[in-house]
Amino acid sequence: MLLWFAAGSCTGSDYGVLQPTPEDLCKCLPVEPDIADFRHIAKHTAIPDIAAQEIGVDTILSWTQDAFVAPDAPRTGRELQVFHIAAAFVQEAT
Repeated sequence: MLLWFAAGSCTGSDYGVLQPTPEDLCKCLPVEPDIADFRHIAKHTAIPDIAAQEIGVDTILSWTQDAFVAPDAPRTGRELQVFHIAAAFVQEAT
């Protein structure tokens, strides 16, 4: 009986035991305030009203990553451009 319960608890969501109800999913509360998010103020500014540039995923993956960006740094460079990707798929998002 103990072995069955242990096995069931590992896959309990398959049986509805550990599955959250839809009401609980809509009532989630953030652990930290929005302002604690990296570059919150810089990310919540208007995007320029310019024509989008057509690019592909390969182009984005070829971009170099900035070594360090200050938490209060304003948008610069590619962050001020608008891009359109005709076809892309999300493999993992966190």
